[in-house]
Amino acid sequence: MDLSAYAIDGLAPSRAERPTSAAEVSAAIGAADRDRAAVVVWGGGTRIGVGDAPSRYDVALDLRGVTGVVEHSPADLVCAVRAGTTLAELDAELARHGQRWPVDVPDPARATIGGTIASAATGPSRLRHQHVRDWVIGCEAVLGDGTRARAGGRVVKNVTGYDLTRLYSGSFGTLAALVEVSLKLVAVDERTLVLSLRDPDVSRLAALAAELRAALPLDALVLATGGAAGGGAAGGGAAGGGALLAVRCAGAATAVERLAREVRSRGAFAEIDDAAWQDIVALPARATHVARAAVPPGREPEALGGSAVAHVGAGSTFLFGERASDELATRRSTCEAAGGALILERTSVAQRRAIGTWGRSGLPAEIARRLKERFDPHGVLAPGRMPV
Repeated sequence: MDLSAYAIDGLAPSRAERPTSAAEVSAAIGAADRDRAAVVVWGGGTRIGVGDAPSRYDVALDLRGVTGVVEHSPADLVCAVRAGTTLAELDAELARHGQRWPVDVPDPARATIGGTIASAATGPSRLRHQHVRDWVIGCEAVLGDGTRARAGGRVVKNVTGYDLTRLYSGSFGTLAALVEVSLKLVAVDERTLVLSLRDPDVSRLAALAAELRAALPLDALVLATGGAAGGGAAGGGAAGGGALLAVRCAGAATAVERLAREVRSRGAFAEIDDAAWQDIVALPARATHVARAAVPPGREPEALGGSAVAHVGAGSTFLFGERASDELATRRSTCEAAGGALILERTSVAQRRAIGTWGRSGLPAEIARRLKERFDPHGVLAPGRMPV
């Protein structure tokens, strides 16, 4: 087996394991706990680069063999699915019943359900559908000592208590390995339509995006600048390109037509096809260097600069290309002053060490430490990848 495929920031494990069931995941993590071996949980690898390099790395635990829809109740708009299932596989299964899981991420053919939840992946449709954790109603996870633990359930109305599924979302595999999740679903939209408008004046498009967000119930708003607006230069290519505003309308056909008329009344918007829209969604996954500014919804355009893309109303602006550490540190200070954060999602090891991946934590260090000790008592799950 080529272990270099599992390398993180140049650090490769000594072995890789690919379980096919929750029981096998539990056995693998339990054995690692007894041996005090460090484990990094893998899905499709689309967001494995987010986080610091592991302080120790013995086992790559690849969950892509833990796949399949366990249960689907179309009448209740819920399903249970194993964590290694890709979003594309789930989408194909649910589409047969006219339903979908309303989470959009780059590269759905690779991105797994478990990895998407564990990394709190975000996409432009978060404007309409909110955070990925809002579409999870229960899960089974394997803790750091190999214990299998369930949280929530398989129906929307469930028991009261602390929602551990929300805790696991954004933990990047440092507290538990998700093996099965129960999801809330929605009906497939009768029609979707994407309209775009190019303008050299970024501020004009930013103001238009704010106006559209306030006035209309849109599915997504994306404002791209610099090389990202030129399509294909997300890695920090040409500095030009002006700006591009893409507006996605979705829902009942009559409602979409009405929304389209409203959007077109505000500018010379042109329709683009689904492939072009998917290219826009995929921009954060194609860049070699990515910093994500997490900001209050509506303030995403304030974080733009150079080659970048803002998911307006969704709380994220992605900055592409190599940038000086001083620039990123200044941007981080601005984001944190607004109650947000700036995360270095993909960059050089040297830059991570220079200014840090995560910035100031919103969780007090003592609470983070106690959570880690409770869920992973011997620190075998992704040690060093997140501050504790």
